[in-house]
Amino acid sequence: MPQQRFRTGEVVFMNQKLYVYQDANLNKQIKALLKGGANSAPAARHAQSIIEQFINGGILDLRNSGRLTRHGDARIKNCLKFDLVRSYRLIAVLVESGIVFLYVGSHAECDHWIKHNALIEPNLDKKRNTITQIRETACITDTPIGGPDADPFEPDYDALLFQDLTEQDLRQIFSGLCR
Repeated sequence: MPQQRFRTGEVVFMNQKLYVYQDANLNKQIKALLKGGANSAPAARHAQSIIEQFINGGILDLRNSGRLTRHGDARIKNCLKFDLVRSYRLIAVLVESGIVFLYVGSHAECDHWIKHNALIEPNLDKKRNTITQIRETACITDTPIGGPDADPFEPDYDALLFQDLTEQDLRQIFSGLCR
């Protein structure tokens, strides 16, 4: 097995089998959303596709897993919130052995769930949880310093454009603002 290494906060994983845990209640929530109709069914399918991407080893970087909210949630350690279609959210927590998907619902429902489950430590040993090993190609990395949409290999075009720009040029361009 090739050496796998990735970071989640302070934790570094190497040569470890990783798993996707789906809380038993999450599976019920997805089924309910699928039956819910025009607004909730697409969100449920989007959540399922994100989970499947993790299982199939298609996630090389969290930024590629779907749109993460700008911030996780400070109330739960290593919390990730994924933006789904139609203002729905998928809540997950990174743990040493992989990722645990805990809740899916509307923005308001997720906020309510987080308030009532602050400081939660996911129970990975529930009998009804679905546990799937992540294929070897998967690895999870932190978001780069530039933010969730930044590509660490892409040059900073703004810096390149502005490197030769002088204060005199700026005064000429924005002459109406300087007076």
